[in-house]
Amino acid sequence: MKRIGLITFLIFNMNLVIGQVTRDGAERNEVKGVVVDENNKPIPYVNIWVENENVGTTSEEDGTFSLPVSETKKICFSALGYEAKILLATNVKSVVLYPKALELNEVVIEKRKGTQEIVIGDFSGIKLNSGVTNTGQDNVHVWAKKIETSAIVKAHPFIKTIEFVTYSRLKNVLLRIRIFKENNNGLPLEDLVEEDILVPIKKGQKNNLVDLIKYNIKIPEEGLVIGFEYLKLEQNKFEFDITSKDNKQTQKAYRYEPSIKGFFPGGETLLILNHDGSPRSKGYGNVEIALKIKLSN
Repeated sequence: MKRIGLITFLIFNMNLVIGQVTRDGAERNEVKGVVVDENNKPIPYVNIWVENENVGTTSEEDGTFSLPVSETKKICFSALGYEAKILLATNVKSVVLYPKALELNEVVIEKRKGTQEIVIGDFSGIKLNSGVTNTGQDNVHVWAKKIETSAIVKAHPFIKTIEFVTYSRLKNVLLRIRIFKENNNGLPLEDLVEEDILVPIKKGQKNNLVDLIKYNIKIPEEGLVIGFEYLKLEQNKFEFDITSKDNKQTQKAYRYEPSIKGFFPGGETLLILNHDGSPRSKGYGNVEIALKIKLSN
């Protein structure tokens, strides 16, 4: 029952913002800056967080960001296709990220035939009575689902499309899709796609169909993990008032949209990951993200 209680808390409780003090008692100052490339062009949607802490944010479309943090802390910057960087909080007014060096090792690219298609994870007819959100998380994070291999998957290993359901209280929301290779223990190892897969999310409950053909994603022998990464952007921020039952005082609170719909009970496929794909925790019960995948040979 503890597992069920934990996932229920994460899904259904709101994330209050009622202070800016670190765990060690140090006061947080809001540091502001901009992330650019070597040509001084803004880099949007960069993952930015405090080293060794679950406190972070995402750079806006123009590369700007702000983060409540004490000046003695180190700030980490990570973006797909770029080298990561760690800086003192006092040195982040202008952060330059450089593209990752191309590896010149032999690379074998398989071309899909596309003559046969199958669908796995069809959730048609299943009542989507649950889901996951960013609730309770100070940091940006990734909810993810493990995709196991089988004989039929191995015969149709290329991902053509994915389909999932969201609910948003806002009309202009962005969500990032992450595709991770698994290690031998069935945990995320590294990104298979080194570029942003951004999905615009509409208001209300919507089905989202994402075409992944151009990325030529082949499911490895070990399987893979498909992640849904929340972006802490102003356009994703839903603000509201909440009143305490004890003292009747009203406070400002917020959460980041959207919710990703699923069902309960499901399997044991749900993971919550950090920016780099490493597991943040496990044991969330058997809530399952509703994810339909079309595969081809």
